[in-house]
Amino acid sequence: MANEEKCLNLTGEEMVALATSFSLCIAKKMTPKELCLMRTFFQAVASNLSTIEFTDTVCKNRN
Repeated sequence: MANEEKCLNLTGEEMVALATSFSLCIAKKMTPKELCLMRTFFQAVASNLSTIEFTDTVCKNRN
C-alpha cells in the first residue's frame, strides 16, 4: 500500500468541520453526564495519540 493511500487526505478545515458535525450528532442524544464521559474518553484518546506520536518521532530521530 502506498503512503498516499494511508493518509486521511483531509484539510484542517475539513477535519474541524467533521469534528464539529460528529460532536453535534452525538450531543443531541446524550445527557450532560454522558457528554462528560464522552469528553473524558476522547481526551484520553487524544492524550494517547500524542504520546504515541511523540514516542514515534523520538525513536525515529535516534536511529
